[in-house]
Amino acid sequence: MSIDLEKYRALYFAEAQEQLAALNRHLDNLAEKPQDRNELNHAFRVAHTLKAMSATMGYGELTRAAHALEDLLARTRSHNETPSEITLRLLKNAAEDINVRLRRAETGALLQNADQTAPTETFTSTLNYLAADVRVRQQDLNLLLEVVAELAVSSNLLEHAALQNKGIHTDAAVRNQRELVSQVRRLTWQLNMSSIGPVFDRYARVLQELARQQNKMVRVVTQGVDVELCHAMLDELNEPLLHLLRNAITHGVELPAERTWTEKDATATVTLRAQRQGDRVLIQVGDDGRGMDAGAILQAAYSRGLITREQRRSMNAQAALRLILLPNFSMSHTVTQNAGRGIGMSVVQERLKTIGGTLEIRTELGRGSIFTLDVPRLVGLIEVELVRQDTNVYAIPTASVQDTGVWLAADIEKRLKRGSLNQASIFDTQTLEPISLARLTNSAGVSLVELSEPEGVAFCVDELLGKALLNYPFAVRAASIPILEPAEIFS
Repeated sequence: MSIDLEKYRALYFAEAQEQLAALNRHLDNLAEKPQDRNELNHAFRVAHTLKAMSATMGYGELTRAAHALEDLLARTRSHNETPSEITLRLLKNAAEDINVRLRRAETGALLQNADQTAPTETFTSTLNYLAADVRVRQQDLNLLLEVVAELAVSSNLLEHAALQNKGIHTDAAVRNQRELVSQVRRLTWQLNMSSIGPVFDRYARVLQELARQQNKMVRVVTQGVDVELCHAMLDELNEPLLHLLRNAITHGVELPAERTWTEKDATATVTLRAQRQGDRVLIQVGDDGRGMDAGAILQAAYSRGLITREQRRSMNAQAALRLILLPNFSMSHTVTQNAGRGIGMSVVQERLKTIGGTLEIRTELGRGSIFTLDVPRLVGLIEVELVRQDTNVYAIPTASVQDTGVWLAADIEKRLKRGSLNQASIFDTQTLEPISLARLTNSAGVSLVELSEPEGVAFCVDELLGKALLNYPFAVRAASIPILEPAEIFS
C-alpha cells in the first residue's frame, strides 16, 4: 500500500466495520423473513460497497471475499426464489469470512504501524489511529439539539420570573443566562458542521492509488473545499462519492496510450468541486475522459430488457443517460472486481433520494462527463426561530440569534438615539432591504430578531412564532419554510 493511503486506513476500517454490521443485520433479518426481497437487495448493495472500498484501498483478500459474497447474493437474487436454509448459512459464513479477514488486516495495520514507529512514538501513533475512528454521532448531536431547545425554553421562563421579581442582581443574571444559552447554541451548531475539504483530500489521494492499480494516470483538482455540511450529510455522501469516483477512473478515464492517440494529455484530470447555493450544496465529480454515448447506453438498456422497443424509439439523449441509474444496468459484458454488476450508479440514485438530493448528468463524447449532486447542507434536527412576515413563515437558525422581542416605539427611539440600534441595519425578511423609519415607529410595537453575527443587525417581522425543532430538510421543504441564514445573507 502506498504512503498516500496510510492515513486513510483507520477511516477505511471504521467504515468497513459499519458496513459489515449492516450486512449482518440484513442477513439476520433475511433469516427471519427469507421472502423479504428488500433485505436481500440491501445485503447485496452493502457487499458491493465493501468490495469497492476494499479494492480502492488495495486489500486484495478482502476484495475477493466481498466479491465472492456478492456473487452468492447475485445468484440468489437472479433466481428470484426464497433463499434456502443452506443458502442462508452460506451467506452468514461468507460474512464471517469477511469479518475474520477484516480483523486480520486491521491487526496487521496496527502492528506494521508499531514496527515502523520509534518506541517513544508508538503510543502517540496508536492513539492517533484510534482517534480517527472517533466521530461525532448524529443521534448524539440530535439529542444535544433537543437539550439546547429545552434549555432555551427554561431560560425564557426564568427570565420572565426574574423580571416579575426584580432584585439587585436580576438584570446581570438575566444577561448572563441569555449569553450562556447563546454560546451553547453556537457551539452546538459548530459541532454539527464540517468543511468538505478533508473528504475531498481523502478521495483525491485514494483516486490516484486506484488509477495506479489500473495503469492510469490522474491529477485531481479540488475546488470549494471550505463549503460546510453537517456531519450526517458528509457520512451520507461517502457511498455515492465512492461509486462516482470509481466509475470516473474505471469507465471515464482512458489509458495513457489511448489519451495520447486522441491528442490528450496522458494524465487525466478528475475534478471535485463544491458550491454553496442557499440551504443546499452542489457537488460535482467531473473527468476529461471518453464521455458517454447515449445511443450505446440506450441499446445496452434495451438488450438487458430494462426498456421496451417503444421507449428506445422515443427516448431523447438526456433521458437515455439517466438509464445508467437503473438497477442491473451495465455496459460491461463481463463481471470484474471493478465493474459489471450494474449496481454502483443505482446506489448513488437510491442514496440521494433518501437524503432529499438529486443528480444531474452532463457528458460529451471524447471530452468527459460531469455528475452534479444537489444535496441539502443539513440532515436531521435543527433548532430555529419561526417568524411570520405577511402570509409567509421563515426559519432562522437559533445559533445565529442573539435575542428576540417586541419593542414599543418609545423604546426603539431611545435605542436609535443611543446608537445601540441602527435603522440601516434592520432588514425586511422578504425583500432583505433596510426597513423604513415609519415601520419602526409603529404604535403597536415592532417585532425584532436580533442577530449575534453580524452584530448589530436585526430582522423586522410581523410576528414571532417561537422556537421549534425541525427535521431538515424534509419537514422544512415539505412545509415550504425557507431558512434565513445570516452568515450567507450578509457575507
